[in-house]
Amino acid sequence: MGLALALAGVFGTVPVAAALPGRWWRGAALALVPAGVFVYLLTLLERARDGDPLTWSIEWVPALGIALAFRADGLALLFGLLIAGIGALVLVYAEAYMAGKAGAGRLEATLLAFMGAMLGVVFADDVVTLFVAWELTSITSFLLISFEQEKLKARKAAVQALLVTGAGGLALLAGLVVLGQAAGTYRISEMQAEAVAASSLANGAMVLVLLGAFTKSAQVPFHFWLPGAMAAPTPVSAYLHSATMVKAGVYLLARLNPVLGDLDGWRPAVTAAGAATLAVGAFVALHEEDLKRILAYTTVGALGLLTMLIGLGSELALKAAMVFVVGHALYKGALFMTAGTIDHGTGTRMVGELGGLRRAMPWTFGAVAAGAVGLAGFGPVLSFIGKEAALEAGLEEAGAAGAWAVAALVVSGSLFTAAGVVLLRPFFGAERAPHAPHEGSAGLLAGPLVLGALSIGLALAPGVIEGRLIAPAAAAAAGEPVKVSLKLWHGFNAALGLSAASVAAGIGAGLGAPRLTRPTARLMGARWFPSGPKVYDWLYYGMQRAARFHTVWMQRGYLRGYIGAVLLTSVVLVAAALVRWGGSLEREWTEPAFYEAVAAATVIAGATAAIVHMSRLAAVTALGAVGFGVAIIYALFGGPDLALTQIVMETLSVMLFVLVFYRLPKLVERGPLPRRLRDGAIALTVGVTMSVLVLASLGHRDGEPISRYFGETAYVEAFGRNVVNVILVDFRALDTLGEIVVLGTAALGVYALLRVRRGQR
Repeated sequence: MGLALALAGVFGTVPVAAALPGRWWRGAALALVPAGVFVYLLTLLERARDGDPLTWSIEWVPALGIALAFRADGLALLFGLLIAGIGALVLVYAEAYMAGKAGAGRLEATLLAFMGAMLGVVFADDVVTLFVAWELTSITSFLLISFEQEKLKARKAAVQALLVTGAGGLALLAGLVVLGQAAGTYRISEMQAEAVAASSLANGAMVLVLLGAFTKSAQVPFHFWLPGAMAAPTPVSAYLHSATMVKAGVYLLARLNPVLGDLDGWRPAVTAAGAATLAVGAFVALHEEDLKRILAYTTVGALGLLTMLIGLGSELALKAAMVFVVGHALYKGALFMTAGTIDHGTGTRMVGELGGLRRAMPWTFGAVAAGAVGLAGFGPVLSFIGKEAALEAGLEEAGAAGAWAVAALVVSGSLFTAAGVVLLRPFFGAERAPHAPHEGSAGLLAGPLVLGALSIGLALAPGVIEGRLIAPAAAAAAGEPVKVSLKLWHGFNAALGLSAASVAAGIGAGLGAPRLTRPTARLMGARWFPSGPKVYDWLYYGMQRAARFHTVWMQRGYLRGYIGAVLLTSVVLVAAALVRWGGSLEREWTEPAFYEAVAAATVIAGATAAIVHMSRLAAVTALGAVGFGVAIIYALFGGPDLALTQIVMETLSVMLFVLVFYRLPKLVERGPLPRRLRDGAIALTVGVTMSVLVLASLGHRDGEPISRYFGETAYVEAFGRNVVNVILVDFRALDTLGEIVVLGTAALGVYALLRVRRGQR
């Protein structure tokens, strides 16, 4: 129950945040909620370590086995602590960052909603609950990225993030449902790898889940939305891109690793995607000048590193991944916040316009230095322990996967170090900035300094987290107990040598970055170069052009054209299905009785009269004869209730048609002969196709007729003797409701059009 209350507390604070007046204490007051959640989660660590995680559930859709279920195991607690802890610091930072600006309450309220959604993702133990929370993060992140909605850049970035992650979310929904079918349960903690592997649905589920995870965690080729999301205010970037949204995909991979990790395609796909993302993110970061975009691309690289480690899947690799998740959240959160502080203190985030800031902004310099060391992963910082463990995992891995992993780690380590050097460049040299630089306020500095101190403190005393936090999280990702021992200093070994070499190369690359990146910058800037943003624009604007063409071609305001398109499409689909079926229409024909022939003749005569008559009323009356003839056929073939319903509907239809057509002008001509021939051909084609479909359906029944089920259960279950009425209002009640809504909406539309017409008069 405590988990549900914690989530309810976060969501319940959202309206409070929006309503509180804009005072300096508002951010700190709101931060008490996630801080309280953080403390509560700390109390659950012992249970998770002892293999008795706290769980809570309530039935949601019991008929389908779906429940609102939460579970606080080691993996969920690691991410939950980061979400709540960094969330509290970000709220304090956001209040200082937005001081004096409109919309601060709205921003903090949306941050809290996003925080609640992320907590829902990591604690969900039901795939449907997980998906609902997952999509809620997409919606709230859209609101956060587009916070400055008056800026076109922010709106475009928000739409881009929503489309990419939303498309991945659709794939994830299908993947989770298929996975639940393969596993025989929607409860994640009850899924067994053996049952999933034995199912023919396993590989399909794996591909769909990977698509969802890769889009959310910005893996190549879906990585471009993350740098674009830097259009959001800095508190949003610090929160979404350090501890939360982008790590949701990594969390999902780790969560499902015990279930899908044994499938043949899982490890190659996850490892390759991670290694490619690591290299691309680290390389492109060197080409950026904007501090936030530099950090965004290094985040892409870090997400690739985490994905690659999960793909390797060994105990050492998963341990390294868990350590690096914490280390990355600490240093990246600090660096994003300091980027905003520098922007506040100087008026720009562009590295080339800044210099000599360390004297005017000493506290900011200290936080950036700690973050840059964390980014390089070499020194007394937690990320160093994670990077060393990652290198050891790569060296331990046999074959090409290990070699590629080590190569990717060494190269990316150099590039991350170079990016760290670039980040420190504004603090050295002659002082220069758009205006006189000044230090940030306490609210701006508290977050980065606390995170920087934690990064160093946990590196110096890793025993604080190794048994309580890292080991249970790694065990949950591995699906079995994992022994964890963390040390800052492992002595001189191969991993340390590789790490030192990569850092030395990175320092040189960072100092010479402007010259080194000039040729590749020209290449990436070429018009033909297929970068992620360009491919997205080609697809996005291509779809818009296709939609315009389709609209111009189809939406001509000609009702006959619409009806013809619908009918011909139906004919093509039905004909394709019949051809694929390839069955025979042979059946035993019996001589029709006299009254049957009369009913059929009535229908044919009515249809013919409706076509040839020039009077609308006469045509409507002829159509009524068709309907009554069909009602007679129903009655003759054992459907008296259906016949009564048909008679009622025909009577109402004829009355309505008469009322409407009475006011229409008389028909004076039939239209040109070619058009009538075309319409006749369409009508004949539709009639023949539907006749063939009916004959095929009647001649090839595979099971019991459903009419028997309705007849037997209509009164027993729905207490109705008229089977047709019971079907309409009970068995398919939602369909009927939908039809009523459609008709009601159409009636409102007609009423609105009539009012417009009167206004024009």
